[in-house]
Amino acid sequence: MPPVIRISQTHLDAMIAHALEDAPIECCGLIAAKDGVVTGIHRAKNREASPYRFSINPLETRDITEAIEDAGSELAGFYHSHTGSEARPSPTDIRTMGPLFGPPYVHVVVGVADREKPHARVFFIADSAAIEQEFGTFEG
Repeated sequence: MPPVIRISQTHLDAMIAHALEDAPIECCGLIAAKDGVVTGIHRAKNREASPYRFSINPLETRDITEAIEDAGSELAGFYHSHTGSEARPSPTDIRTMGPLFGPPYVHVVVGVADREKPHARVFFIADSAAIEQEFGTFEG
C-alpha cells in the first residue's frame, strides 16, 4: 500500500514536541500539504483543555486554513495527542471528526503515554471507523 502522505522528520518531531509540551492535555493542530507532502504543521488551541478529548474553535480552523491556502498548500488533515491511551482515534474522535473530515483528510494521532517512546500513527476516519494508513517519512 503506498503512503497516503509523506511527513518530514522535522514535522513529525514538531507534532511530538507539541504533544509532550501540552501533556497531560491533548494537543491538536492542522496539517498543510502539497501534492501529498506535508508543508507545515499548525498548532491550534484545544478549547476542551482536556486529557481525554479535543476540539478546535471553528474560527481558528478557518483562519489557519486560510493561511495554509495563502501559502499555496491545502488542508491535508489534523493531528492530536493521546496522553494516556493508545495512539489511535477514540470513539469520540471518530464521532466528531468523521462526518466532516473523512478521506482524503488524514488524522495523525501522537501517543505520549510513554514519554520516553512517543510515536505517531496515521488514519482515515470513514464509515464510523478508523482505518490505519501507511505514511512515509524523510529527512528534512
